Amino acid sequence: MKQSKLIFRVLPVLLALCFFIGASVPHMVLSVNGAEYDSNYESLSNEEKQAYLEQQLKEVNKKLDDLAAQSKDTEEYITALDEKIRYMDNQLKLSEEEMATSKNKITTLERQYSDNEKNIASLKTEIDALSKESKVLKEKFDVSYEMYGQRARAMYISGDMTILEALLTSKDISTLMTRIEMIRRVSQQDKLLLETIKTEGEELESTQKTLNDKKDSLINNQNALDATKNILNKTIKDLEKQQLAFTDKQKDYESERSEADNLLIKLQEDTKNYSEFRHQDEADLAEINREIEAAAEKYLQQMEEQNKTTTTTTTTTTTTTKKHTTTDADGETEKKPSTTKPTTTKKTTTSTSSNRLSLTYPVPSQTRITTAYGSAGYVGHTGVDFACSSGSNVVAAESGVVIISKDITSHSNGRCSCSYTGGGYHSYGRYIVIMHDKKNLAGQYVYTLYAHNSSRLVSEGQRVSKGQRIAKSGSTGNSSGPHCHFEVRTPTASYSDCVNPTNYLP
Repeated sequence: MKQSKLIFRVLPVLLALCFFIGASVPHMVLSVNGAEYDSNYESLSNEEKQAYLEQQLKEVNKKLDDLAAQSKDTEEYITALDEKIRYMDNQLKLSEEEMATSKNKITTLERQYSDNEKNIASLKTEIDALSKESKVLKEKFDVSYEMYGQRARAMYISGDMTILEALLTSKDISTLMTRIEMIRRVSQQDKLLLETIKTEGEELESTQKTLNDKKDSLINNQNALDATKNILNKTIKDLEKQQLAFTDKQKDYESERSEADNLLIKLQEDTKNYSEFRHQDEADLAEINREIEAAAEKYLQQMEEQNKTTTTTTTTTTTTTKKHTTTDADGETEKKPSTTKPTTTKKTTTSTSSNRLSLTYPVPSQTRITTAYGSAGYVGHTGVDFACSSGSNVVAAESGVVIISKDITSHSNGRCSCSYTGGGYHSYGRYIVIMHDKKNLAGQYVYTLYAHNSSRLVSEGQRVSKGQRIAKSGSTGNSSGPHCHFEVRTPTASYSDCVNPTNYLP
């Protein structure tokens, strides 16, 4: 009995300890393009990332096979397929990086090859010049050396008279001095000849050494040229293989994406809860985001000035002056009437509007959100959707100025030929962005976006009031069916500042 009580006392402590240990060492994951990855993913090499993605694809394919055995027409299957597509998309990005690396390498190698060719041509020119110079120096040296040889032979044959011999054999002082001068001059000439031979010999040796060095450098450059050419050819072949592999992956990616889109349309046809296709291209989003940010910056100063209102008030002051009654010489009295003098004072006051933002539903006929914000709707959903029949009125959620009213008809990234072009449009399709003149409780500006409209009824720079009709709903761009995609962004108009619209709607 005591043992049982002890167990009941110790067990909670052990469980708490296990919980503490588990909580202190969490399994870290990160999201890459909507898919979860281990926390060390970014530190991996491209080869390791490819291996990791292959493993994830293997697992998700197994999951898809299991789900397909039951039915493909389920949200769960589409979600798993979306996960696979995100992994494939990241594979394509890695392949693009590899191809970019190969292209950069080819550019570098081609530059090296060209530099080597120029160096070789320059070295050949230098070697040719040095060879000619060496030949001339050799000829000069040979002439000087021959002269010295002849002089040495002559001295040997005739015998070289020393000063002592000149002294002993001279008949007089004049003869002695003449002989001494001759000996001195001959000795000086011999010395100059030796110096010439030495100088020319050193110059010839230096030139020949430079020539040999240039020849060695030429051989090295030719070897480097051959090596660069081999690496260049191999890299070009590798790039061709990478491009072929990329093309195959791209076809598979587009095929899977097309299947996911068709399944989504089929699934949403039953409920009429249309939304967006779930694989918006990041390059497109970045380009659109830059346009919206630029428009917001353009109108920000205008909005700041507008929020300062100038009012003029006029007050009238009446002054009454009473005159005393006077009697003239005839006994008549004169009364001067009272006078009223108006005084006008102009008073200018500057005040900031205290009105706060209060959004209304963008589609009055549909106040039920059919696709929620964020992962509650689907991964990467930055707004809420209101499924409604095409042509339904879309209204301004609050007063403000239209900073964007345009049609997106082009695709910034030519990578995907199956880009969503609902009604001939892309991405948000025919869309509108409003910068509201009332701030939220935090004193920040709020921007709303209305996408996939069939027609736009307002233009950029136009002021709109709350509830004013601005568009007709539709299914243009990245849309699976007629609906209004509604976004709220604050404190800036940036895509990264999208917030849950339900925090602002009634």
